[in-house]
Amino acid sequence: MNTDTLLAPLERALSQSQALLSLARADDWESFETLVQQRQQGLLSIQDTEYLQSLAAAELGQRAAALVREIQTINEQLANLAETRKTKLVSDLRQAGHAAKAIDAYGR
Repeated sequence: MNTDTLLAPLERALSQSQALLSLARADDWESFETLVQQRQQGLLSIQDTEYLQSLAAAELGQRAAALVREIQTINEQLANLAETRKTKLVSDLRQAGHAAKAIDAYGR
């Protein structure tokens, strides 16, 4: 296998991670969910022992590690965005609950 072929799964995962970050920033969580599932499937192939041995044999370990670090950095950003979104949703749900109680109380 040539280097382009060996690094393709990691480069694809990085590209998908960058796209996920864009979707999260745009608050497009529906598209995010679809893409994250696709990325997860691709990441499974990266964990294969033969794949990792091929990277090592082709002396691509450092380049692969750099790609993984980039993916991890993006994952941290995604986690922060998701946590912010979660906090906002919880707040919105609480406000909706209070509004519903007020409407019910005034409706009596």
